[in-house]
Amino acid sequence: MSFHHTARNWRIHHDNGETLFRVELRDVQGNWHERTVRLDDHIGNTDGWFIWGGNGFTRTARNVRLEDTEWGPKLVAVLESNGGGDRGDQGMLLGDKIKNEDGHLRFTGP
Repeated sequence: MSFHHTARNWRIHHDNGETLFRVELRDVQGNWHERTVRLDDHIGNTDGWFIWGGNGFTRTARNVRLEDTEWGPKLVAVLESNGGGDRGDQGMLLGDKIKNEDGHLRFTGP
């Protein structure tokens, strides 16, 4: 199950050329914990498209933001393509690969 069902106050923060995802997660006792993960450790850019299992997407991105959807937060950005242009806004649902394990963010793989 996507983490967003047991999360609140998600947002991104840019720090030293990287994108951090911050969120409050509920544990099994109902307590809330603020957690932060560096998205650049898990998401890359392949020819203008986001890719799970990559890294460093922020280096080739602009207008990085979160959009709220009924499926949870969606990471959106304009990513450079190999030819030097871009493909316009690209997005990926963070809940596709991130889950809440008792108040901790866990990636489910590439």
